[in-house]
Amino acid sequence: MNHTRICALLALAALISVAWPALQSGGRTPVASRTANWPRWRGPHADGVADGGNLPTQWSQTENIRWSVNLPGWGTSSPVVYGDRLFVTSQVEQDGRKSLLTFCFHRDTGKELWRHDFGLGIDQRAHEKSNLAVNTPAVTEDAVYVAFGNSDIARYSHDGKLIWVTRYMALFGDPRMAWGYGTSPLVLEDSVLLPWDHHKGPCFLVGLDKGTGRIVWKKDRPIGTAHATPLLVEHHGQTDILVSGKNRLTAFDAKTHAELWQYGEGEGPFNGEIVVSPIYGDGMVFLQLWRQSPIHAIRLAGGGRPPELVWVSEKPGPQEPSPLYYRGLLYALMDNGVLVCLDGKTGKELYRKRLGGACNSSPIAGNGRIYFSNNDGVTFVVKAGREFELLATNNLGERITASPAVSGNELFYRTDSHVYSISENPGR
Repeated sequence: MNHTRICALLALAALISVAWPALQSGGRTPVASRTANWPRWRGPHADGVADGGNLPTQWSQTENIRWSVNLPGWGTSSPVVYGDRLFVTSQVEQDGRKSLLTFCFHRDTGKELWRHDFGLGIDQRAHEKSNLAVNTPAVTEDAVYVAFGNSDIARYSHDGKLIWVTRYMALFGDPRMAWGYGTSPLVLEDSVLLPWDHHKGPCFLVGLDKGTGRIVWKKDRPIGTAHATPLLVEHHGQTDILVSGKNRLTAFDAKTHAELWQYGEGEGPFNGEIVVSPIYGDGMVFLQLWRQSPIHAIRLAGGGRPPELVWVSEKPGPQEPSPLYYRGLLYALMDNGVLVCLDGKTGKELYRKRLGGACNSSPIAGNGRIYFSNNDGVTFVVKAGREFELLATNNLGERITASPAVSGNELFYRTDSHVYSISENPGR
């Protein structure tokens, strides 16, 4: 065999080694290296996917626990990880006084590095299963943005210096929302996005200056409550902001903030209230138009053109847990603990299995395994695929409503009042 042919065969083998995982994963190219940062709601791409690491399958309150910390107070916000730091929020009530706290822990040891309370602002009534520590922080290379259920938002440095605080109710008035304000911040190139959506109006899409916290742009929105976090999507050479609520999905240009299109008739039940956040994968967006509506799959187009409807599920989707798209399949965890798996291309239901227990947490996936948690503190690990296979059942003994974070080979779970670092090799 001559040298030229040997080189050609080696090149072909290298090509197959790169392409085969993508083919196996339904066209999605897995992350080449382990996820290092989990900087916002549902991770780097806001899809809950973290391929590349060796995530644990089994744990308990004592097994495979690298470290755990007891948080003062409690909350339902998810933890985020950036570099060697983990950030999370909590609400404390003592002697009738509420405090909204931001915590920073070392991601390797759980040592508390700093905590800060920037004041309560205007209080808001929250649902009994939550409080004002409901919004997940967003972290960049030089900033930590935290928000709370009373629509306060603040910027910190990584070492805990408070840069600014913006209190929406001081600017727009107190709408006396029934269940607080559950949207998490989204960092854009030119601003920090935090919508102002509620049942009385007026409503706005609001961009804040990163350096000062002042409003730098504002778009009028129809009246209606929304708790879904907007999604930033890059496709066809453009970047769009997809915003759920008002019985529709609205797309805005991320650079000009101009409205591009609306999907949905804009009419429906529950005043257009939505909790489930949209997700993106393989050119499609999977969404719901209101809480407990059917799941819609739409294909994005370029040039600001409206999307194409691909399919609509026959049955309603979840009320609170956001769906997960992984390796060509869509997984929807219903609020009553039933797991539904749909074909991503057609919407055909492949299976429907009861895991058990009420659920609010949104699932994540990594290395062919999917993690679903319920309000009893139990996490079910399911093998990804068109047929249901339960791999493990793990109990942390305290309610889980937050979604986990991933960094390297570790899972970071937030129960009501604890944060756990979980690893197959906790002693390393």
